[in-house]
Amino acid sequence: MILQRVAKNFTPQKLAKFFRKTVLGRRELPAWEYVGKQWRSVGDARGWNVASVLDVYKSNWPQFLKSVRPPEPLALGDGTLSPTDIHWMTHHNYAIYAYVLALAARKKERLRLLDWGGGIGQYYVLSQALLPGVEIEYVCKDVPVLCAYGRTLFPEAHFVENEADIAGQSFDLVLVSGALQFSEDWRSVAALLASLTGSYLFLTRLPVVQRGDSFVVVQRPYALGYGTEYLCWFLNRREVMEHMANQRLRLVREFLGQERPKVRNAPEQGEYRGFLYQAIS
Repeated sequence: MILQRVAKNFTPQKLAKFFRKTVLGRRELPAWEYVGKQWRSVGDARGWNVASVLDVYKSNWPQFLKSVRPPEPLALGDGTLSPTDIHWMTHHNYAIYAYVLALAARKKERLRLLDWGGGIGQYYVLSQALLPGVEIEYVCKDVPVLCAYGRTLFPEAHFVENEADIAGQSFDLVLVSGALQFSEDWRSVAALLASLTGSYLFLTRLPVVQRGDSFVVVQRPYALGYGTEYLCWFLNRREVMEHMANQRLRLVREFLGQERPKVRNAPEQGEYRGFLYQAIS
């Protein structure tokens, strides 16, 4: 607890100073802020491997399960969108995913799915709900705190924390939803994901800019309940397209996203896009 951290040296003056620095200070910080063109350490940017992220997922889990069961609208999401945007943006994202999943599973009774940055397995549940007649072999790559909890929910699935555990494998669909931008060396990660793609790679919820160079921002998702901060890329769209074209992938379709975060001091405001690729045999 916050108060426990200052209880030993408690005085009204010290408590007031601590409150201004932490609680009020956090409120004044922008949710998105420009860092620069290079990846560098910023404040307390601890990333995703923190307990508060898992706590948000756990809190949303019952309603998420309800929302993916027919005939409910696909509108709740997985805890990564702000409360004001969660319904219409999530429905948009999930409807696009339904198209991609159906295409990848065409004429198949069983589909191998790699969910890169898949949290505690939300897209496993969603995939089963969207394609009830297809067996989903689900593999999720994420940080330890999320993988550990995912294993308790889905012991039949595979949650991996290290890239080496999936090296050399092949998947019918590689899903990368809102995840590539959190890798400092995004080019190497994209190349790895392409090497794991047997049929389709769906790179989505990727923040891109159209005119200027790629740049780094710090995101402070306090409004979501996350007690953490993390760095992420806003990538130049043409740079992404050229890099992916060099990975023996063919662009099948591009999707317009509905997320347009306002980044303080950014040289250009970006938007989220999705890219569906097919492996070239």
